[in-house]
Amino acid sequence: MKRLTLVAALLAVAFVAAVEPPPFDIHKKAVTPEEKAQRKAYFEKRFLEHTGGRILRPGTRKGTVYYINCQKRAQADWLEESRDYMAGYSKFNVAIKDGEFDLAAPKVEGNASLFVVDDEKLPPILVAPESRWAIVNVAPLAKDAKPAFFEARVKKALTRGFCFLCGASNSQFPRALTGGVTGPADLDKFPDYRLPVDIEKRMASYMEPFGVTPAVMATYRQACKEGWAPAPANDYQKQVAEAIAKEKAETLKGPKSPRKIVFDPKKGE
Repeated sequence: MKRLTLVAALLAVAFVAAVEPPPFDIHKKAVTPEEKAQRKAYFEKRFLEHTGGRILRPGTRKGTVYYINCQKRAQADWLEESRDYMAGYSKFNVAIKDGEFDLAAPKVEGNASLFVVDDEKLPPILVAPESRWAIVNVAPLAKDAKPAFFEARVKKALTRGFCFLCGASNSQFPRALTGGVTGPADLDKFPDYRLPVDIEKRMASYMEPFGVTPAVMATYRQACKEGWAPAPANDYQKQVAEAIAKEKAETLKGPKSPRKIVFDPKKGE
């Protein structure tokens, strides 16, 4: 529904622009920054004139995810920039407040909390999904990092921490085991421990940098053709290996009746 509304709004803007041509060449590909700004302002104005702008639908955007700032090493405006980005991206209510973090008994604010801490003993990111909290630890991010790199690391880690906290690993299929689980009793709602197919592909690409790759299967016939098949383990494989070996031997011999090449002086061949 949201996509249809957006498409309708864009079509309306395009129609208005077609009826009343814009004060610039819409077919011009190379434009200056000033021209880009002019185009953006023009279409925003047309969109507002036609639609009145976007307003929040009542009953949506419920709950709040909090950034709990428990440290002083990373600047507050870095967290604010991250908060603004994640709020726009997720369309969630995202707020920031100062607080403290107790690993033994974290005090969750709102519906979920992303604690930003500075602790030499903790890992860069720690997530407790059922307990609705996660931490981003700036201490390890600061090691061997220049100021600009430290800032970038913090902002990137905040994005990762927010995604892990808010279930970015969830499946596109409903009622997946990777979905929201608020406590042990919620596990009883799932029929078994199995996962949908889309999670498999995500795990494969995610674990590759850690040196873990999935098995890739092939038929014994294909392995024989490619030359990496192990010795036959049974009569079936032995028959396949002999058949492929015979095919390769016949290919090396060449055709039984080679085509004769005759020079034709008329054609110059």
